[in-house]
Amino acid sequence: MCVLLGYGADAICPYLVYESIGLVISLGLLEKPMTEEEIFENYMAACARGISKVMAKMGISTLQSYKVRLSAQNAV
Repeated sequence: MCVLLGYGADAICPYLVYESIGLVISLGLLEKPMTEEEIFENYMAACARGISKVMAKMGISTLQSYKVRLSAQNAV
């Protein structure tokens, strides 16, 4: 997800992830039973934490700066 944002994506369509989560639930592959809503909320929170962690390691405080920095690196 960070790569997509770095290359300038303003939005990422999560439907494949949501469909995969639905399949995992329907097949009963989760050890701890959770509702779809709980799983989706956990997924979105994990994505936000992951993006924030990558940006913090790079010393970037805004998403716009992240996009500009990756674009500049690829231009060289």
